[in-house]
Amino acid sequence: MRTPHVRIVVLLLLLASCLLLPACDSFERNAYRTLKVTKVEYELLQEHAARAYLAGRLTEEQWNRFAVAGNRFIAAHTLAADLMKTYQEVRRAPGTPLAPPELRQDPRALEAKITAALAALPPLLVDLRALLAAFEQPAPAATR
Repeated sequence: MRTPHVRIVVLLLLLASCLLLPACDSFERNAYRTLKVTKVEYELLQEHAARAYLAGRLTEEQWNRFAVAGNRFIAAHTLAADLMKTYQEVRRAPGTPLAPPELRQDPRALEAKITAALAALPPLLVDLRALLAAFEQPAPAATR
């Protein structure tokens, strides 16, 4: 069962490189890479939780708590992806007078919003990992 842990470590290293080495690549490429890596990690965590639930290692209440935390991640990920879509549209038609208000933004201001949205994703994944780890802790031995 080391394989999922190895995958998580590899994904974390990829994520760290995406966030810490922005000068090596374009902003857009780094943002999309971060979105992809965090989504894959979420999917791995979700698969692990689902297997644990189906195997009876998670209660229904624990599964529901994981689902709620997962929904927070999906909402944050969707926000970041939507901001990236807007960013691309702004770059294609910057400052066009007939463009909708959201497209008349400064791309640098959008970059700041996207960076903040992307920075929110790793802590949400940490919360999901910690939640699963807490659920999978062996039950304390009964005292006699």
